[in-house]
Amino acid sequence: MEQDEVVGIDATHSHLWCQVKHGKPEMKVDDENRLRHLNWPDGKTSLYLGDISDALLRCFGAHEPPMLTSPPGFDQQTWKMTTNDSLLRIEITSRSYWGFGLFNSCFLNELIIEGPLENRARLIFDLVAILGRNPWEPTFGLMWKRATRTNSNGHREAWEDLIQYAKEEMNEEAHKYKDRLTTLTKRLDEFEEMDYENWQRSDAESAIEEASGHIEIALAALHDKNAAGFERALARAESSMIEADPTTEVTRTVFQEADDLLLDDSLDVDEEILEEHVMVHEELPDEVDRITPAEVATKTSDVSADDLLSDINDDSESEIPFVDLTDSEE
Repeated sequence: MEQDEVVGIDATHSHLWCQVKHGKPEMKVDDENRLRHLNWPDGKTSLYLGDISDALLRCFGAHEPPMLTSPPGFDQQTWKMTTNDSLLRIEITSRSYWGFGLFNSCFLNELIIEGPLENRARLIFDLVAILGRNPWEPTFGLMWKRATRTNSNGHREAWEDLIQYAKEEMNEEAHKYKDRLTTLTKRLDEFEEMDYENWQRSDAESAIEEASGHIEIALAALHDKNAAGFERALARAESSMIEADPTTEVTRTVFQEADDLLLDDSLDVDEEILEEHVMVHEELPDEVDRITPAEVATKTSDVSADDLLSDINDDSESEIPFVDLTDSEE
């Protein structure tokens, strides 16, 4: 692969360039050249990550802290790092391509992404959705073409090919849910004849209708490039289809039966007796003589400590008999 070759759809990797718009956030680099948050206590140096790399790491999912293969020097926005998860490996290079790096827009990010095509396409789809702009559109077209050795059409085609691939994969996934829903609807008569326990056709039809609505919401989210909304809607559709299908043996009634068992069978209490005891303890006399703190102090002002202890001393003397042991010793 040529160093400056633009690659979109490929069996093994994608090679893309992005126009940086903002230099922040500022991050730290620890003693092991790992990228850390700015509040990291042992950071030896800092760098400016930029809006492209920040968005990319956010939508990349769970991964180890990126490793700086070329830490920043005097220019905190010039660096190279790598990061990976179980499927993808990403190499990010940040450097200026015009204006000596005096402005944030002077920088570009070069991305080399290795891994399965569907995962690479989905990552690029999420990245563009988060950014809300076309990252392949440069600030300075002439210098961009010179730095990347590719014209603007080549960059756009590489990015759009990946985005379109991801959309087609997600659209196909949504239509698979539609096919499953159609098959499930056709089996309602079969389910009714089998007479499954805790299954009602009316409840199943309602769940199927809900699933159909969630699938339409997922397709609308895909049209708006809202990947998170797409996933959530399909997850709700999956849940509704599980409720409608008695062969999955997962329905709401199972949990309702568990609640009934705990509340009705385990707590077998005579309600009349319980109500009677509660009322006895809750009812108070109509007239209650309450003593204020001032009255308490007045009525106990003539009581001394000896008066309080006198009864104790008298009781102790009367309860413990006196035994003279002198006669027994003689």
